[in-house]
Amino acid sequence: MNDINAILVIVFVSVTVAIWFVTNLSTQAFGHYQRVFTSTAESKLEKMFIFFDYKKMFFTNVGLLLLVPAVVYVSSGNLFYTIVSFLGVMLMPKIMLKYLDTKRRNKISHNLPDALAQIAGSMRSGSTFTSSIEMMVKETKGPISQEFALLIKEQKIGISQQDALENLGDRINSEDIDLVITAALIARDVGGNLAETFERLSVMLRRKIEMEGKIKALTSQGKMQGWVVGMLPFGIILALTYVEPDGIGPIFTTYLGWMFLAVILLLELMGGVMIRKIVSIDV
Repeated sequence: MNDINAILVIVFVSVTVAIWFVTNLSTQAFGHYQRVFTSTAESKLEKMFIFFDYKKMFFTNVGLLLLVPAVVYVSSGNLFYTIVSFLGVMLMPKIMLKYLDTKRRNKISHNLPDALAQIAGSMRSGSTFTSSIEMMVKETKGPISQEFALLIKEQKIGISQQDALENLGDRINSEDIDLVITAALIARDVGGNLAETFERLSVMLRRKIEMEGKIKALTSQGKMQGWVVGMLPFGIILALTYVEPDGIGPIFTTYLGWMFLAVILLLELMGGVMIRKIVSIDV
């Protein structure tokens, strides 16, 4: 009897320690994920001048991570679909941030030639570089106005023009903006007609945008073919799921089927990277 009591005590202590260890580890992992998520979202969204409660965004993401896979599993009863939905919800914030950042940078690049022409016109009429930027900011809307307005505010609080321009380049991270910043710094250090330089940059950037548009139009067919070919295996699997569920079922329920799906995903990824390399042309 004493031996049984000792065994029960040992089992109870072991289970208690295991539960405490798992709970503590889960709490630490949750806290680390929250810190990484909120800091990343805050830094990237603030660069895009988007401000809201990032904790609400985090808990919304956590709620979707728990809700969407549960709904998928209850409705389909398929573990593979559940895992895919979980990974999709987990990656969705990163994809959305990347999409918003790319869209904002493209809008800045397309509006930059007009902004440079406007700044150059103001400088030719006798305005200084800073006052010309202020006039452009007042008459322009969108991301480029926000970025240059912040440039002016940084100079007003005592940041040097060089540091303010470098901060502008760090925020936007664009080759076009780097050209503008380099031209402005060179003109400030060694002299030169900055208005004429900006006019030439404006013309050059317009031609670059036109060339990129032509390349995009010429390569759009190849990109579409890549999407069609890439989605074809998944379309066939989806069709067979409804037409022949018994025949396609082992792919989602057996280890051999999971290996088959892993090979498909790997080959799809390799093919997508290769097609992207072929159709991506830098101007």
